Amino acid sequence: MRKILIALLGVLLVAALAGAGTFAYFSDTETSTGNTFAAGTIDLTLNQSAPAPINLTNMKPGDDVSATITVQNVGSLAGKLYADASYTEQDNTNTTEFTTNMTADQTAKMLLITAFTADSIDILSQIPDVDTDSRKTVYDLVNDPSGIDLTPNYAGGPWYSYDTNMTSGESHTYAMTIKFDENAGNDYQNDGIVLNIYYLLTQQ
Repeated sequence: MRKILIALLGVLLVAALAGAGTFAYFSDTETSTGNTFAAGTIDLTLNQSAPAPINLTNMKPGDDVSATITVQNVGSLAGKLYADASYTEQDNTNTTEFTTNMTADQTAKMLLITAFTADSIDILSQIPDVDTDSRKTVYDLVNDPSGIDLTPNYAGGPWYSYDTNMTSGESHTYAMTIKFDENAGNDYQNDGIVLNIYYLLTQQ
């Protein structure tokens, strides 16, 4: 009988231990909702004074033209604003009488930059006299080797940093006056260039 009771107590003890892990504990679960990850934007717009703001055609020595270009950050992120320029040759093809063909560089040296500002701040003095002819010309603007090397390099030359923290909604206005050198001779008849000005806004 004693052996039976001991065996029975052993069975009950095993059963009790087996059921020890089945008790419930109070718990509560909450959920954090609406966690959102959305990329911002870098978006630069260009508001020119005309489709081609610097437009000096049928020019004669001494003619000049002024134009303004406004760039605005319409994206949601701040960025760094850079500017650069390039030119290509585009001669007048209305006549073949004038056979002297001046290169794009030669024509660019005859286009004097007489005023250049950014937000009314004079930046003409920042353009070096690359060809050391004591003048500031479109040639100097485009061929200055001291700018900032940056990728992508759309114009094939240096970029210039103007605003390192262009915030969303911020804008800058550039104004430039270009004059066809009054001492340009007959060799420049029928010659011309197309000037391209590039603006780049990059993520900080």
